[in-house]
Amino acid sequence: MIDQFAVFTPAGNLLYGYNSLNKKFSETQINRFVSEFISQPVKDVTSKFPIISTSDTSYMYHETKQPHLFLVVSFASSESIQLTAEAESVVVLATKLWESLGLNEVILDNISGKGKKNVHNFRFITEGASDQISKFGSYFEVKYDEMKKTSQQKGKKHTANYNKQVPVSAANKGKQSSKGKKENSQIKARKWGRDGLLEETAAMDESLDFSEGNRTASPPIAIGSDLESDMRNGSQFGKQNDKGEFLINEIDELLASNKEKSKAKPTTSSPFSFLQKHILGNKTISEEDLKTVLDSLKQKLISKNVAPEVADHLCNQVSKDLIGSKTENWTSVDQTARESLQKCLSSILTPSVSVDLLHEIQKRINKKDSSGLNDPYVFSVVGVNGVGKSTNLSKLAFWLLKNNLKVLIVACDTFRSGAVEQLRVHVENLAQLTDHNHVRGTKNRRGKTGNEYVELFEGGYGGSNLVTKIAKQAIKYAKTEHFDVVLMDTAGRRHNDATLMSPLKSFAEQANPDKIIMVGEALVGTDSVQQAHNFNQAFGKERNLDFFIISKCDTVGELLGTMVNMVYATSIPILFIGVGQTYTDLRTLSVEWAVNSLLS
Repeated sequence: MIDQFAVFTPAGNLLYGYNSLNKKFSETQINRFVSEFISQPVKDVTSKFPIISTSDTSYMYHETKQPHLFLVVSFASSESIQLTAEAESVVVLATKLWESLGLNEVILDNISGKGKKNVHNFRFITEGASDQISKFGSYFEVKYDEMKKTSQQKGKKHTANYNKQVPVSAANKGKQSSKGKKENSQIKARKWGRDGLLEETAAMDESLDFSEGNRTASPPIAIGSDLESDMRNGSQFGKQNDKGEFLINEIDELLASNKEKSKAKPTTSSPFSFLQKHILGNKTISEEDLKTVLDSLKQKLISKNVAPEVADHLCNQVSKDLIGSKTENWTSVDQTARESLQKCLSSILTPSVSVDLLHEIQKRINKKDSSGLNDPYVFSVVGVNGVGKSTNLSKLAFWLLKNNLKVLIVACDTFRSGAVEQLRVHVENLAQLTDHNHVRGTKNRRGKTGNEYVELFEGGYGGSNLVTKIAKQAIKYAKTEHFDVVLMDTAGRRHNDATLMSPLKSFAEQANPDKIIMVGEALVGTDSVQQAHNFNQAFGKERNLDFFIISKCDTVGELLGTMVNMVYATSIPILFIGVGQTYTDLRTLSVEWAVNSLLS
């Protein structure tokens, strides 16, 4: 466990401090860091998150330049890999959260002279940021508590299972020394972002470690086994219903556990404010009554990454709904407007079409031709560069495998260097999770990467003509080899580049997938409107997107505006949302959770 975390300026001005043991924050540790590092800078630091150590305390830090701040984690000086990994996770978590709340922008405004001066003609660098810092503290503590609980639970599990023997092939028995077994029992789960930074670290079950040194030692997991007890976050992933279908759970309300702390304070201290808010009702609402309320709600939505044009639309809908109506007894205009906005948001986010894919897939499987073969159910995954198409395609594959469906993954990204190799790694991972006899790097009976449940279909690298050729061949191959589902990965492309977008139309016409899924990134913010619109129009008048998967929702907290933007722009429903980098980090959207987060 870390000792403390702090955000402060080079001058030692503490902006936020946290003690993990619920003790008084010790500024002495920060003073020692300032003395050891800032007064005597470390030279030739090459690590992303450098560590400096005193006799009893180590400091891992991240230094920002605009504005100039230090985010520092202190912990007991030790060579423990677990403690160092935990510190790195805390730095990454805090950095992303600090940036997502816009605190750097507020500080830069104050430094540049835009902030308000106090009575002594001095500008505090955090002037006007008290709410964001309070929210940062609340979210940070919740996320860190979750991190600790996950680590403790996994630590107990590893202790209980430490002496259990793992069957290995005769060829590999000699490679497992007692030292290797001990090291493998302490393996950490690591989430990596597209920038190469570690996002989260927690104790991990060995079955999910695919590193070179642990490939033969990882305990096997077979199809149909209870993965929930064996995989990190497995208990939140989903469960089987009484029909034997494995259904993914709704998004976890991680931050909702702190909602009591973040409730808005009363806007007035008048002794009659209670009467005005709760007793006075039956008021006819005018446009003037709504103006201030809607301006406030609009700014709240925009602060949560809802695009301005979408926020305007929502506020106009509230106006149409309420002007001329009367408030109910015990209800204020403000509360009435919020309830109307909740309905509008819920209406946008609630799927307007059936998303019961399992039934559709099963219906297709049961429809045989005269030769006793069925056409596979085909998905195509599209999106801009770097949003996580391949990762989320693999999560989707894992869910389908949990439903005992045979999956063919097709490498239709023939442009990006390493795209085929990336999918090959995913298929090897999924093969190990579905067949305990699978050995990484070996071919199945058809000479392909994978096993009898999941397989990679690849055709190398080339132009757009090769893409459609691979797609057609893969569908034909899937039918003859009795695959139930085909998942086609495609190249990332800029949504505002007509040259890159144009091949999508011919691809959709020739491959003719049953469902086209766009992966959108929660981090993208207001540009998501144009992204969703352009991709939805790229397939021609006769074809549109079918679903969205919104990735990286674990990195934005309550800034969920991207979801609203993309659905508003296209009327296309959200199938799943991504909440991490493992195969179980997929959830269905809880509309209530999303709306409450946006309006909190």
